Amino acid sequence: MTKGVLGIIACPMVDDNLVYSLSKDPEEKNILIADNKNNVSVRSKLDKAGIEYSVVSWDDVLSGRKYLDRGRFTILIYMTDLGLHAVPEVLKSTVESLATDMQPFVDAIGFYLGTCGNFEWNIPAWCEEKGYKPSATFCDRNGCLCHDCVGINIAGGPRYFEMQKRYPGHMYIFPAMASNWDAFNDADSANSSVAEESITPELRESMGIEPGHDGYMRWLLSLGGYEHLLRLDTGIGDREAFDRDLQKVSERTRLSIRDAEDGWADLQPTDDLYARCKSFLFGD
Repeated sequence: MTKGVLGIIACPMVDDNLVYSLSKDPEEKNILIADNKNNVSVRSKLDKAGIEYSVVSWDDVLSGRKYLDRGRFTILIYMTDLGLHAVPEVLKSTVESLATDMQPFVDAIGFYLGTCGNFEWNIPAWCEEKGYKPSATFCDRNGCLCHDCVGINIAGGPRYFEMQKRYPGHMYIFPAMASNWDAFNDADSANSSVAEESITPELRESMGIEPGHDGYMRWLLSLGGYEHLLRLDTGIGDREAFDRDLQKVSERTRLSIRDAEDGWADLQPTDDLYARCKSFLFGD
């Protein structure tokens, strides 16, 4: 029986992966979720999966008022803001600060997130250099980091390059990407909103940009050479919601949907991360 406290710092874009691992593990777990505005999605998915959890005040954890039971398999989950991917330096500082804050209260940490532009940022290596508790993140079969949420779901960067050659002009969509389409793009568009607002109606018309933000997004996608949405079926998440959300994205972007061939989606990084995290804890 596993004992100890596993800290999880997770992005909502990969909460399907986390819920999948928790559902797959039959061992009894004491799951605690830090109370913040970013935990709505993971709580809904845990509820649907029938997995029990408690919501705890993060201040109570940090102050020691909330007792974390090391005699059980306790999992403390902190969900980050999905929009952090748009500002890599803020993502890095936020995650490192959370990892530091967790140190007195956990026995290991699992990072359920990508580096999102911080390509030299090896989070577990950083923790090791600091003398922190053991930690792990998504890696491919060769131990190389999976840098973003697409790489996490296809098992690494080298396969990413292969996919780009196999499917040029495709935007890769997996379940959480489809369901978080607006939140994901709103974070990116915050940096380009000034440019969009500076385009006069006359200029929009001359450039072939349709009205509204969706029109602007369609124009940007056309500049990038995107013609299709590539459906990456990981086999996890809400399948009906995936189909529904993907259809909505297709209608708004006017990109047609195509299915990736069998074998592209791969949960190896997800399975390995959870197994490695549990290996850091204590067993009878």
